[in-house]
Amino acid sequence: MKIKLGLVLALASMGLVPLIAAAKPVAAEHIEVELVSENTSLVAGTQTVALRIKPDAGWHVYWRNPGDSGLPTKLAWQNLPAAGGAGELQWPYPEEHSLGDLTNYGYGSETLLPIELTLPNDAPAGPLAAKASWLVCADICIPGKADLTLDTPYAAGAAQPDPAWAQAFAATRAKLPVPAAFGARFQFDTTEFRLAAGPLPGSSKTLAFFPYAGDVLAHAGSRKLAFDGREARLARPVSAYFVQAPDAVEGVLVLGDGQHAKAYEIKATPGTVAPVSGDAKAAGSNTDPAAAAGAPGFWLVLALAFGGGLILNLMPCVFPVLSLKTLSVMKMQGASIDQAAGEHRRHALAYTAGVVLSFVGAAALLIGLRAGGAALGWGFQLQSPLFVGLLVYVMIALGLSLSGVVAFGTRWMGAGQNLAAKPGLAGSFFTGVLAVVVASPCTAPFMGTALGYALTQPALVSLTVFLALALGLAFPFLLLGFVPRLAAWLPRPGAWMETLKQVLAFPLYLTAVWLLWVLGGLTDRNGMGLAMVGTVALAFGLWLLGRSRHLLIQLLAWASLIGAVALLFHPLLRTPTDSAPRVAAIGTEAYSDARLAELIAQKRSVFVDFTADWCLTCKVNERVALHSQKVVDAFAEHQVVSMVADWTRADPAITAALARYRRSGVPLYLVSVDGAEPQVLPQVLTPDLVVEAVGGR
Repeated sequence: MKIKLGLVLALASMGLVPLIAAAKPVAAEHIEVELVSENTSLVAGTQTVALRIKPDAGWHVYWRNPGDSGLPTKLAWQNLPAAGGAGELQWPYPEEHSLGDLTNYGYGSETLLPIELTLPNDAPAGPLAAKASWLVCADICIPGKADLTLDTPYAAGAAQPDPAWAQAFAATRAKLPVPAAFGARFQFDTTEFRLAAGPLPGSSKTLAFFPYAGDVLAHAGSRKLAFDGREARLARPVSAYFVQAPDAVEGVLVLGDGQHAKAYEIKATPGTVAPVSGDAKAAGSNTDPAAAAGAPGFWLVLALAFGGGLILNLMPCVFPVLSLKTLSVMKMQGASIDQAAGEHRRHALAYTAGVVLSFVGAAALLIGLRAGGAALGWGFQLQSPLFVGLLVYVMIALGLSLSGVVAFGTRWMGAGQNLAAKPGLAGSFFTGVLAVVVASPCTAPFMGTALGYALTQPALVSLTVFLALALGLAFPFLLLGFVPRLAAWLPRPGAWMETLKQVLAFPLYLTAVWLLWVLGGLTDRNGMGLAMVGTVALAFGLWLLGRSRHLLIQLLAWASLIGAVALLFHPLLRTPTDSAPRVAAIGTEAYSDARLAELIAQKRSVFVDFTADWCLTCKVNERVALHSQKVVDAFAEHQVVSMVADWTRADPAITAALARYRRSGVPLYLVSVDGAEPQVLPQVLTPDLVVEAVGGR
């Protein structure tokens, strides 16, 4: 090491190599970045270096938890010596930056993000290199990245502080959080997060809390603060992303402000925190977008869920399936009144049990996945090509059964599609299951608010809302079973029912065609074509099963059925993981939070359509209202910017945007007139409603 260092010094003295390469800062759009060292030289052992970021005036970059939007700054080292290492970026406590209804955490002035760097005894072969990436924002956001070098020379002996950076590193250390010596506890209720901490050092009566997790509190929401001696209590609205209380809430608690602020890293545990009374301290002029969309009471939400489930029976997703059990009910009209009434009740209860258990099961799965960090909403299963492909097969099999092309004996009573078609109680139960499965593409009026509310509440509350939705869907069939006079109004059975049964197969075929189209949107034409081959193989296999009991015929039938299922696992039937976002239709823009904020800041009128190919309600609204000449003319007259947020494929950014308006699925329609606060429109649109919303008459 001494020989190597002496050679470097000798060459430097002769002017053959520079002693300090003095890398210049990298100037990018609206920001300057560089790597700097606290000392004049790098030495063996551990020392502090930093990523220096300096956004332009009025611009900012993001903290480790960016808040409502944004991305944290990242740094990746490229050529550290094998025996060396680098710690994680250290984050001084952030500032709040607000735009419209969004509040973000970050830095709007020159900031150092320190890193502990450990180097071996041998000098590196050359300057240390790293790749930095960031998002710098004002009313628009610009992502950036740069290749940086740390040209501080390597030297033997003790390191000497660099006077040029001593003050900056000292100021940064003063803003780095230190482990808290005091305790902290938290409590959630249905709408509020409360935090208590103490006994606090000093006598400061100013406090701010920045959580590490993004799904704890509503960043732009109001805040209430109270001090009881040396204990502080903070209350904030619960985040729209919140699903279930965690085991601990970690973050940074900042006491005081200005030069007297001190940051502490806390890990709060569950406990009892008294409500915080007094006037709420507003976060600037911001409002919570979820509150702007409406925060209905629990009983109102239950009523909306029940009404949404009731209307769901009329949606094109569900109606074809209900026709299956309608036929079986009519067949019972030939029985005695007492026998028919008893059968109606049993079938109604079996159907209701299928609906309720399926809804509760789906809710439990959805709540569990969201608690695990997945960004999911109502209809998320239709973002899976495998699920959609299986649903195509079910619709085809049901249609073939109703058409009389295939007939299933008692041996196949356990098959999924036959369970819904069979006349027994199991058939009614599985008709309820199938009704829930095919209902997932639809969001009936009132359902959006109820589901959005449900998925932001504790698990028990969420399950109660889903139960109300299930009872609404099952109610017509339940009413039919327990009010015999209504059942008596149904027509008597006859030969005409066979014709009706075959006619009812065609809505199922149309549903299968629509699902294939959805599958093409999730994958591509190759994937859709492969699924169509699978449906032919399925039909062929089912047809062979009923033709002959010969061993070879049966083997061929099962080979065809197994082949059909195997095709669903082919790589062509996968959503591309590296595909670009789907392009919006001509005359519209693809949605992004940053673009919407930019348009609102420019006082533009904006219409945002949150949609998906598999959402039938969305497609009906497009045909009836959004693509009507009346709406097109109104958009042109008022210079409305039309944006499309396409949720056909899973998109965490769109899921997060839906959650901010307490929605768990599509459709969702937002209108901002001349830069005003976005307003939520009903889920069923008419041309006049849209024209009036954008300022027309």
